Amino acid sequence: MIIKGLALSLILFGYAGLASADYADGMRYYEQQEYRQALQEFSEAARSGDADAQYMLARLYESGNGTVQNFVQAHKWYNLAAARGHRHAGEARDSLAERMTSGQVAEAQQSARGWQPEEQKEEESSSQATQRSRPDIESLTDRQGIAEIQRELNRLGYDAGPVDGAMGRRTRSAIREYQADKGIARNGRASAELLKRLRQTEKEEVAAPSQPQPEPESRVVLQDDFRDGDFRRNPSWSVLSGDFEVEDNGLRSIVEMQRTTQRDSRRLSADRPEEIGLAMLELILDQTGNTRQGEVSAPVEPARIFVNSPVDNAFRMELELASRQRPGSLELGLFQGNRPNGTGYRLVYSPGSRPGLSLVRLISGGAEVVARHEGSLDLEDGRFHRLVWTRDEDGRMEVRVDDQRLIQARENGLRDPFQGFVLANQGGDYTLRRIRLEE
Repeated sequence: MIIKGLALSLILFGYAGLASADYADGMRYYEQQEYRQALQEFSEAARSGDADAQYMLARLYESGNGTVQNFVQAHKWYNLAAARGHRHAGEARDSLAERMTSGQVAEAQQSARGWQPEEQKEEESSSQATQRSRPDIESLTDRQGIAEIQRELNRLGYDAGPVDGAMGRRTRSAIREYQADKGIARNGRASAELLKRLRQTEKEEVAAPSQPQPEPESRVVLQDDFRDGDFRRNPSWSVLSGDFEVEDNGLRSIVEMQRTTQRDSRRLSADRPEEIGLAMLELILDQTGNTRQGEVSAPVEPARIFVNSPVDNAFRMELELASRQRPGSLELGLFQGNRPNGTGYRLVYSPGSRPGLSLVRLISGGAEVVARHEGSLDLEDGRFHRLVWTRDEDGRMEVRVDDQRLIQARENGLRDPFQGFVLANQGGDYTLRRIRLEE
């Protein structure tokens, strides 16, 4: 529960503001996995305009917890939360949209467009004649014009921040994003011409793809096939724990597993890599019911190795891997800063389990499952398998195994460059034959 709480706190409090009582009650129900009650509390707060509650309500609809899974409702509430400044709602909305049809997205946008907070509904007259109309552009002051632009950008799903008439970073970024989508000069400036165009734009038009950009040139930052028989040079790998050796087929490690009957509550510590790896595995298995109460598999001694290979935030990783036994777990990924055991993204392979492959974000002593392949993944067939992991500048990630796409997600929690690659054998017999990392 400690691990789950830590992981949850990384993403659920992205909006700065005072939480309502309904939202606080909803969070208590949510953490206790009483999703129906959480849905009721979040719904009350969301209808009053609470961005945190709107975000959580969207998560419940997206996952189908406490209600029937409904992507249209989830997209709508993510969109409304993003318009009110929630840090993660826009990314969650865009990631969800990739799994929806164009008709579903249009329906969700239409629903969000017509939504109003309960307080605003009470204040407005039922007569159409007294409803607020758009003021004439020529009559607006500079500040009023910026506020109208912010209102229109938020209406279209761009996160321009609060409608306060202040020209800040978020407003400029939203303007540039809109200009890029519409194929006009990306100057980020507020103008009467821009406001006129925004008012003429319907939400459905935003989905139109922008002009294709030329592919950037790639730069290889890490490449090793271990044919020289020594992992300590060209490039130089460093062992954090356990044993590694280079054989004819590549870099190999073997870690035995043992079963214990008591799972201790643990806090993640970057100084204790074996705890981090096991905690991530427990988090993944807990979420899918693959562990029995009070029972857990643990490595006798994890084997961890890393190599410094600075790479940009957008990357392409390709490697060939073989697994020879189960159960167990293998982690591999990129880390930031000078702690290979710390902040970064990890792929976690769990032989014979569901999910078989999970994408995890590790930050501030907490682990969060970003995405996962719901089916099992069996690599224990005596062959080497090709894994390709890509991430672009917008945070869109894709993981393929033997040319089959298993994971697709958009995640912008980590925006800084990465310092290197880390691999951790948490139980099993694995061989890394080749790795290539480029930006």
